[in-house]
Amino acid sequence: MIKFNELQPSNKPGYRLRGDMAAGISLPLIQKVILEHNDRDFGLPISIQQDQIKSGGLLNPSFEDCLILTNNEHPYDYFKYCITLKKQGKMATVDMHYYGRSALTGEMNRAEERKNKISGMIANAIKGSNQAGVKAEYEYYDMLEQLFSEVFQ
Repeated sequence: MIKFNELQPSNKPGYRLRGDMAAGISLPLIQKVILEHNDRDFGLPISIQQDQIKSGGLLNPSFEDCLILTNNEHPYDYFKYCITLKKQGKMATVDMHYYGRSALTGEMNRAEERKNKISGMIANAIKGSNQAGVKAEYEYYDMLEQLFSEVFQ
């Protein structure tokens, strides 16, 4: 279960569907279509599980079904994506958020914070950050968002 306040908006706006597409859409169908499209055209190392988002307090909790997309090669090192589906009238909205932690992004942010101090410059010279790894990670996120765009266009 994911807490609502852990979710961060992705760069993409929600995808809006209407008519027959909105009427027939469901989280299991979204999961199936993403995995099929990925297998056919992208080959990204992803898995998708169903989960829930909890919001509200102890006395008034609410729960929303969602899909969690994880990178199989970096399950604890990359951000995870949370996909939600909301239907209203004859329209449906699919939203993507991310949550979790990225070890490389955290390392890069710490190096950026240290760079203006002498001791930080020395630490950065010794430790540095894995810029190639960060680049590969963010290319993965770009490819994943391209996959989402192709599935929901």
